[in-house]
Amino acid sequence: MVGNSSFVYTPKNPENTKIMAFAIKNGIHDLRTLYDRADNDPEWFWRAVIDDVGISFKSPFTKLKDDSKGIPYTKWFVGGKVNIAYNCVEKYKESQAAAIKFESEDGEKRHLSFRELDLATGKLAGSLRDLGIRKGDRIGIYMPSNSDGVISLYSILRLGAVAVPVFSGYGIEAVQSRMKDAGVKFLFSQERYNRKGKKISTKSILDELSDVELILANGKVNGSLDFNELIKNGSYVNSVATDSEDPAIMLYTSGTTGKPKGTVHVQGGTLVNIAKEVKYYMDLGPGDTLFWISDLGWMMGPWSIIGANVNGGSIFEYDGAVDYPDSHRLWDILKNHNVTLLGLSPTLVRALRAKKISGRLPNVRVFGSTGEPWDEESWMYLFNELGGGEVPIANISGGTDIIGCFLASTPAIPLKPKCLYRGLGMNVSVFDENGNDVYDTVGNLVSKAHCPSMTRGIWHQDEKYIETYWSMFANIWVQGDWAYMDRDGYFYLYGRSDDVIKVAGKRVGPNELEDIAMTVDGVTEAAVISIPDQAKGEAICVFFTGENKDSVVSSISKKIEKDMGKSFLPRFVIWLPALPKTKNGKIMRRLVKRAFMGMDYQDTTNLDDLSIVEYIREIGGIYLP
Repeated sequence: MVGNSSFVYTPKNPENTKIMAFAIKNGIHDLRTLYDRADNDPEWFWRAVIDDVGISFKSPFTKLKDDSKGIPYTKWFVGGKVNIAYNCVEKYKESQAAAIKFESEDGEKRHLSFRELDLATGKLAGSLRDLGIRKGDRIGIYMPSNSDGVISLYSILRLGAVAVPVFSGYGIEAVQSRMKDAGVKFLFSQERYNRKGKKISTKSILDELSDVELILANGKVNGSLDFNELIKNGSYVNSVATDSEDPAIMLYTSGTTGKPKGTVHVQGGTLVNIAKEVKYYMDLGPGDTLFWISDLGWMMGPWSIIGANVNGGSIFEYDGAVDYPDSHRLWDILKNHNVTLLGLSPTLVRALRAKKISGRLPNVRVFGSTGEPWDEESWMYLFNELGGGEVPIANISGGTDIIGCFLASTPAIPLKPKCLYRGLGMNVSVFDENGNDVYDTVGNLVSKAHCPSMTRGIWHQDEKYIETYWSMFANIWVQGDWAYMDRDGYFYLYGRSDDVIKVAGKRVGPNELEDIAMTVDGVTEAAVISIPDQAKGEAICVFFTGENKDSVVSSISKKIEKDMGKSFLPRFVIWLPALPKTKNGKIMRRLVKRAFMGMDYQDTTNLDDLSIVEYIREIGGIYLP
């Protein structure tokens, strides 16, 4: 089983990492003891994190947490006054160190010091205040990854308003539905930007938006306000003293499983948990520059921005494709901006591997990864080829709903291929269907305690909040991931638990089968679904990209049968020119299954390319007459 994989990385000087320094500072000299104490003594742990990171509360909290209304409704840092923008920007306002580094795809470069960022966000917040925006008002951000998006985020948080970032690649339906659901009053955006050498215009989308006033960093649409003029003419304001439980950010789920849900995240819990994760998992401190290849509309956008700046480091933003005009663009970015910490997805790594790109990435001392499970070959390619066998991979997993991570490997621990590690202070486990901890077998990833950054609810859907996260086991958060843990604290993911396949009564996560398929020569990516089967209940179908050869199809079937047993022999193995993915690169198994079976697609707002789904529907008509 995967938990028996051998270690391929052992830290040479773990005591030099931020997480180990934190442990030693608190009289702890091994990480297992640190993790155990963090889970068992939250009163000590979260106070120690706040002290170590140096988070400033304008008024101290009187109680760490209050669960008197029930565990799902726990409040944190009760009575405390704290502001994310103050801790990330205003606190460092005398510093000339770079807070933001930015490069556009067409070559524009910009560095902003903390002092410059404080002035810009303070003046923009002043203009927003003059427009009538107050604490609690929802303000949207629909911008690519650039310095203006960061300024927008902090100016909103500075006033105690609520930032509602959405993916910059969304179309009108996706943007409008989120703005309407959240009750957004103003929307930060821009009329144009470049991606993969093309000029992307959002004018047609912005023209159609209703009931929202636009603030544009470039262009002009429907009497929009000018972003730069608002900064220039605004009266500088200090950060508002917000309550720890005041909403700060609303993040919408991607919509791959139905109507998108607005998850609500608060000032205190968001700040404290993100600060902990970026410092201890990514090992970030002053002098580091973090580049996470993502988008402001995804969780990793705010997570990386807030996490870098609260710890005194720099965030690098890039608004284009890192493989345009070719893959050397990524190497140039890392070199030119001295990026020391790089977050990337398994999808990007698989693409580089398929192109046979070689050579160590410059300056990078820690890789970060999230978004989907790894296959072993791609993890090893990242570690050995792009990291020279020396750069640790901080593989993390959490979600929009906790704006953080339940699982994370760190540079302080030995690493096995694909591994994650238990989240620090997150009290995670794997449960079977009866709610028992299970080791060395696949089950439900859960958190056995409420954590500070958990969503305070789904916007206007309280029953949905309980049903989604708290209904399977009493007072236990169920994340919805299919996971495996061993007794050494290591975890492995096997996809979403609602994707679980049952063949003749035997359960398997699709990623376990996909991982096996991708060990076959000629396979680049794979997606596994199930279809109804009269004899077995469900039968397995494998879709793959790579070499379109009968020998590859045959090898996939034989490999799965050999590794998993005859029960799991696929009924179909089908080559595709591409797999349907979200616009941030996640494979959409739901759409593969619905298209193949000739069913309604439901929500496709987050789909990158609908044509491949239509192609799968046509194939389904042949295989399933």
